[in-house]
Amino acid sequence: MAVRFDERFLDEIKSRLRPSDVIGKTVKLRRQGREYVGLSPFTKEKTPSFYVNDDKGQFFDFSSGKTGDIISFLQESERLTFVEAVERLAAEAGVALPAVDPRAAEQEKVRQGLSEWLELAAQWFEAELRRPAGREARAYLEKRGLPEKDWARFRLGFSPPGRTALKDYLIAKGARPGELVETGLLIAPEDGGAPYDRFRDRIIFPIADARGRVVSFGGRAMDPQARAKYLNGPETSVFHKGHHLYGLAEARKIIAAAPAGETLPLAVVEATWTPSPAIGRASRRSRRWARRWARIRWRSSGATTRSRR
Repeated sequence: MAVRFDERFLDEIKSRLRPSDVIGKTVKLRRQGREYVGLSPFTKEKTPSFYVNDDKGQFFDFSSGKTGDIISFLQESERLTFVEAVERLAAEAGVALPAVDPRAAEQEKVRQGLSEWLELAAQWFEAELRRPAGREARAYLEKRGLPEKDWARFRLGFSPPGRTALKDYLIAKGARPGELVETGLLIAPEDGGAPYDRFRDRIIFPIADARGRVVSFGGRAMDPQARAKYLNGPETSVFHKGHHLYGLAEARKIIAAAPAGETLPLAVVEATWTPSPAIGRASRRSRRWARRWARIRWRSSGATTRSRR
């Protein structure tokens, strides 16, 4: 039976183990300033480009582009599942595993199923953007200064106008309408009618958690007469607006890649401000800004900012 690990439990493990010690068991590392460097365990290279930073609790492999913590390292290097990696590290750190809660295990199983449908929906939205139906959406993105090379990075997509296009696709893949309503992808009419797609004729922005897993979506209407220009997914069992920040997983990759002691080569060079699905619990002023999100493009040097309303 599965065991659910909360963030406090995972943080306790990480606080007791240094990444350089864990990773150093399989990768020969040498100290270089505040970091450790070695040959990549994921590619065949002759010049070391694999870095481990104990202060950040991260590794970054420039040759393969992989980055993460000690849990993801074991998953990548030894092909372990998340649970297997955590159990091994818990034993090494001397941290007792939490007791199995049958109800929590069942809830986690349900959440996992919902996550799989959300990921499949994200892939479908991405594909739709590149199909004939997404022509106007592609033109809009180009017009607003977001080139095609950035679409895949932020997993941008498009939802066609059809009332049940996404629903039909996912049901054909084995989903049940009730599950899709629970993910927020479908809307169930109060009169008991058949559920229909929440996002229709919109540019889609996937919202991911800190680990990069899709938990919801935001959509920008293509029709200027649409009742809601911006539409965000509702609160669900996998998406809690106060717990997620748009772009956090991407930001973590950039922070992990930055050499220790150096200013992060990070700049917002263009931002289009829109209502954000990432809503934090903060002061009224902070909440107002937290409700806005930015389309962000990164570059390695320099910094200019331009905003549009």
